Parts: sequence; C-alpha cells; structure tokens
Amino acid sequence: MKALSRIAALLFAAAASCAALRSQLHDATIAVLDGSGISSPAMSVESGDTVTFLNGDSSPHQIYSPECPELDSTLLRPGESHRTALGAGPKICHFQDLLAPSAGAYSGTVEVRQVAPEPLSIDTPS
Repeated sequence: MKALSRIAALLFAAAASCAALRSQLHDATIAVLDGSGISSPAMSVESGDTVTFLNGDSSPHQIYSPECPELDSTLLRPGESHRTALGAGPKICHFQDLLAPSAGAYSGTVEVRQVAPEPLSIDTPS
C-alpha cells in the first residue's frame, strides 16, 4: 500500500511539473531567424511580456525597432538569442534586421496590448 501511494505521489508531481512547463512554453513568444526569414513576422503580446529572437541561421542578424528600442539587439551570431521585455502598450513595434534592411522576410511587427486593470473591489463594513 505504501508503494502504491508513493507511485501516486510521484505521478501527481510529474503531472504538475509538466503542466507548469507547458504553461511557460505556451506563454513564451519566440521568433526564429533562419535562411528564409523570420518565423513569426506578426507577434502579439501583453505589456511586460517577453519576446525572444533566436538566430537559427548560419549568418549573423541584428534586430532594430525605431518605435521600441527595447527590441534592439546586439549582433546575434548563429545560435545566439536576444530576449527582451516589452514596455507599456498599447503600441505597435515595427522591427527589421539591420544587416538585411531591404529584405522584407526579416522584418515584422509586435503588437503590445495593454494589460486590463484589475477591477476595484470595495469592502463594506458589516
């Protein structure tokens, strides 16, 4: 009986860990730059969320945004990434690869949505 309860506890812990990991992966916004362009040219996130640009190409890339400097990256060599949190929205951030400014395949937008405020609650004395 003890062995059965230990197995059940281990299965529960594993399921909870997988659910937490799946939630984190679902919330992650990742754009991969490769030989054909950017995998996610149109992204949408909430204020404060992060976006990661991953260089999956054999050439270097560098992200630049005229409206949202928080998207600007340093030179991303193959295999390197740039992760950044977006500021307050609502706003639209256009971005491009500074090393290929005329290549439309390496440009896109990030829509930053404003986080809805929590509803106010007024406690009434009893």
